[in-house]
Amino acid sequence: MIFTGQELSAILKMAMAIAASDGHISSEETALMAIELMRFGVDEEKTKIISSKAANLDFAEACVTISKMTNEEKKYVTAYLGTIICADGKIEDSEIKTWALVTTICDLPKMSLREAIELMGKL
Repeated sequence: MIFTGQELSAILKMAMAIAASDGHISSEETALMAIELMRFGVDEEKTKIISSKAANLDFAEACVTISKMTNEEKKYVTAYLGTIICADGKIEDSEIKTWALVTTICDLPKMSLREAIELMGKL
């Protein structure tokens, strides 16, 4: 898969929303976000740009960007966002609810946290 800068910013926007839904973004969640950006060839300088774009990206615009992705890309996004929930070892109701909302709004496939973690482990 190859994502554009806009798509990576939209994915990061959703990851940050889910991570922050319990009141804070943990260092484990932040580390997972950075690792995933590196997976797609984003270096430190580009990470700063994508992070800035994500922070300033309108939530609705991020949803539209994600909803236009291919089914395979959407499957990855769902799994990645589910894995963010588990990154700090604390699965919070607020994170699950945010993930479910994002999944619905962005027309992402439904999956369990177990499926999300298994899928990410195969990548």
